[in-house]
Amino acid sequence: MNPRLMGIVNLNPDSFSSTPGAGSDGPEEAIAHGLRLVADGAEVIDLGAQSASPSTPVVPAEQELAALEPVVAALVAAGVTVSVDTYKPAVAAGVVAAGATIVNDYSGTDDDTILDAVAGTDARFVLTHNIGPVKQRLTDPDLYDDVVVEVGDWFARRLERFAARGIDPDRVVLDPGIDLSKTPAQTVAVLAGLAQLRERFANTLLVAISRKDFIGTIARAVPHDRGPGTLAALVPLTEVRDTVARVHDVAAAKQFLDVLDVLRGHAVLDRDAFLDPALYRSDGRGPDVDAAG
Repeated sequence: MNPRLMGIVNLNPDSFSSTPGAGSDGPEEAIAHGLRLVADGAEVIDLGAQSASPSTPVVPAEQELAALEPVVAALVAAGVTVSVDTYKPAVAAGVVAAGATIVNDYSGTDDDTILDAVAGTDARFVLTHNIGPVKQRLTDPDLYDDVVVEVGDWFARRLERFAARGIDPDRVVLDPGIDLSKTPAQTVAVLAGLAQLRERFANTLLVAISRKDFIGTIARAVPHDRGPGTLAALVPLTEVRDTVARVHDVAAAKQFLDVLDVLRGHAVLDRDAFLDPALYRSDGRGPDVDAAG
């Protein structure tokens, strides 16, 4: 039941995990990075051009869309399934027109007009649990009596609204909102409660775990040092069917999941399997080179 992998490509230079070349004059590096993530094992590429951080400015919709459109078009032309991380209706409409098939709205979707961008299309919509204001932190240990139950109740109410707006619930992906309007402990409770959400909803569950603050809180690590914690956070997703993990380092996540599969007996390592000689050394020079160094 391994999660499918969604690779992250940030086009905004003020993201805490920007793609190399983000904010430069052309989209070429972002396109190349997206293709590398697909080669590493990503089934979907999630593009973003607006940081969610409270410390960064709001990007005008026109500027956000201008950064996204050429990258969406190029990746779609290469056969890539593209998602776009945006909460702005005009941006959502523009990227769907450019070929994106998923609109990933982390805002909690208080503005239902963004649904009009996907209502008349085949695009899917990511509904993210977030009851706080956009680009503001809401962390209150007393905010929920039972965070898993309340996230599920919120999803149920929103899905009813979506159906009234012309969005079939089957087209909606549910994201429990890791770190969004949640303390680290509340986020951990949500991850532990994914099976409860699966019992209530048939929808695909998207879990954006990569380099999140709850990992930094546990490990006392800055975002770029949260790779090992991100891999650990994949484990709850392997215990629930039909999940997608949103990650920066797709290759590491794929390797972790492949090895975990074998160790758990979900995949078989052939009895006559041996390491490819080209993989004996990090420099790729093979086993015939003096290994003293």
